[in-house]
Amino acid sequence: MNQSEDSQIRTSSDADLAFAVVVLASFFATFSSIKTATPLEIVLMILLGTSYLTIGIYGFAFCARKQRLILSIGYFVFQILLGGWIVYLSKGAGFNAMVLLPLAGHAVILLPRRISYFAQFSILLAYVGAVYAFSENLQAVWEGLPIFFAGLVFIVVFTQMALNEEASRREVERLVKELTHANQQLRDYAAQIEDLAITKERNRLAREIHDGLGHYLTSIHMQIKAADALVKTDPAKSSEHLQKAISLTQEALVDVRQSVGTLRSQPNQDVPLEKVIPQLFENAKSFGISPRLEIIGTTRELSATTYWTLYRAVQEGISNACKHSKARNLSICLDYSSPDWVVLVVEDDGIGAGDLKEGFGLMGLRERVQIVGGEFELFENSIEGFGFKIKVPA
Repeated sequence: MNQSEDSQIRTSSDADLAFAVVVLASFFATFSSIKTATPLEIVLMILLGTSYLTIGIYGFAFCARKQRLILSIGYFVFQILLGGWIVYLSKGAGFNAMVLLPLAGHAVILLPRRISYFAQFSILLAYVGAVYAFSENLQAVWEGLPIFFAGLVFIVVFTQMALNEEASRREVERLVKELTHANQQLRDYAAQIEDLAITKERNRLAREIHDGLGHYLTSIHMQIKAADALVKTDPAKSSEHLQKAISLTQEALVDVRQSVGTLRSQPNQDVPLEKVIPQLFENAKSFGISPRLEIIGTTRELSATTYWTLYRAVQEGISNACKHSKARNLSICLDYSSPDWVVLVVEDDGIGAGDLKEGFGLMGLRERVQIVGGEFELFENSIEGFGFKIKVPA
């Protein structure tokens, strides 16, 4: 059977009542106008009518529940024969032929469309055969045929419309359920995205604090320690370190303002990196480190995220060299030779990094690079020193 459960009208008390009303109405009309029936025929009509009504209610419900074609075909064969016999016994009294009409609606519900057409035709033949059998007159058949055919068509169309409406209602219910579920999922996803956004923003702020303010505080701390160590033996040199600490403090304040500004809008990189990076060298020089910048390829304008990722990477490289490496030389290379990527290599000739365990600064730098879709690599020189290489989209 090609009718799905969702597209069927479930048998209910109302549907059973409608079937019973049609059958009982036809019998009432018959018994009100029949004149020539014998007592045996009347008893037989009552028995057949009772069977027809019982099977029409419970048999139809059984077939609708089982949804097996062979059962449905058997149901219609039996009911059409019963209905035709009832019409024959009534001898046309009270237009008893309408007892066959409910079967047309059942055929629409239980049978595939093509087979239901055959069932409708069989119902029509049962009417014609029954009327001709008791009247033996084609004129009697033709007189009632238009009315019976019109009733048959009405039942078929009405039932199909009811089925379509039921199917539409169930489809709407299904869509509402799916939409409700989808909306709940969207709310859950929105909550997850909000949590991820908060976590991402916390990590970004942590990187900004470490890469910006942390860099300056480290440099200021080291300058003050150097000044303290020289305050008695070399007051002039000690004063020089203090002045650098003051200068770094001012730079730190500027950096904090820039970091706060990035929370409100995208940063604006007006000065090219090749001019900004040498300004960061002053801190390295104060620790006896000789920095060098090399540019490969033709420089070009970078996106804000790429610009600040490279800038923070250079800051981290200089800070590591000053804090840990005891290096004499620091090399920074910006490679623009690829049309799609910018490569930054920072390396020193210091004592190296041992097991290359990443601290918070390098970990934050790796996260920055991954966020922009780049690559990050730590390495040690073959003889001495430490460095890293990052590759970010141009």
